[in-house]
Amino acid sequence: MDVRLGALGLRTILPVLAVMAASCASQPGRREATSEVDACSRLKAVIASADNRFENIKGPKSIHRLGDRWDAESIFPDTACEVWRWSGNEHYYCLWNKTGEAAARQSFEEGKKAVGTCLGSEWTLTEEQARTGRVAVFSRENADTRVSLRYLADTRRYRPTWYTSLIVGNALSDPEEIFHPAP
Repeated sequence: MDVRLGALGLRTILPVLAVMAASCASQPGRREATSEVDACSRLKAVIASADNRFENIKGPKSIHRLGDRWDAESIFPDTACEVWRWSGNEHYYCLWNKTGEAAARQSFEEGKKAVGTCLGSEWTLTEEQARTGRVAVFSRENADTRVSLRYLADTRRYRPTWYTSLIVGNALSDPEEIFHPAP
């Protein structure tokens, strides 16, 4: 199947995703050229690996107070992503920092469009308001794996910090239950 993304698709979100703020930085600091088709193929490979608990994309394991985590291959260049195990479930997780709510919301909207284009019409998008920000969940009929995009605020600080996240996993049925580990 040939997947082509529009001009405002992944090409638009790639620079935004380059400022990932995940807690590990396993990727080298150099920029690697990635085509839209490559990024979409990587996303689909992450989705396919969900049924196998992401075993084929996990890197080195480390213990965190919130659960086990593994470095993971990123979908986009100059990003760092992880696989987290919490509450018995494993999820592929990426988090990037934005300078404010408007930037996080814009990144969310661009990501939602790019992911939707990549996944195609067999995936259904549901979107709703979250405690902070919004959450969009892509799902397929008769499949457990979900892809979630969200923009959210870390309100533990005096001035909230806004982030955008991408999560792939099999236990993402209720957007309010999606856990976001501290950056």
